[in-house]
Amino acid sequence: MNELDWAIIIVLALSTIVGVTRGVVREILSIVGWVIGIVFAIRYSTELSVYIPLESLGPAIRTIIAAVLICVLCVFAIGLLGTILRKMLEVARISAEDRVLGSVFGFLRGVVFVCAVVFLAGMTSATTTQVWRHSVCVPLAENVIDWMMPLMPDSIAKLRK
Repeated sequence: MNELDWAIIIVLALSTIVGVTRGVVREILSIVGWVIGIVFAIRYSTELSVYIPLESLGPAIRTIIAAVLICVLCVFAIGLLGTILRKMLEVARISAEDRVLGSVFGFLRGVVFVCAVVFLAGMTSATTTQVWRHSVCVPLAENVIDWMMPLMPDSIAKLRK
């Protein structure tokens, strides 16, 4: 194993630890919060931007500020809901299951992240380096990527060499 393998293992471990500490309910609600935040930001940022009193910045910057505000507020609101649900799970005495499932979720999130990085790096000259060629983990990630390719849109799948 080389430095790249250790970096991949650290990413997987950290993602798993975050999943354990947050639990699956908060992890899923976090993703839901980001999705809702992005969708609402796309949909409502233009309407909200007219209420931002920074005319000197121009409409494009005000729209970006509005989009960020909407997204952050949605993530915060859904995160608050996740905290409340987590407390309810603790009262119901099923927080251990929430944490175990959170670790699985966190590990899978780490795998997706590592595969995304390996996929993107595969389009660069990084694949010709010695550390890449001698990695133990990169071929495993490439196997996962190959397995996921039929699930990807054609525009992404055709990027894979």
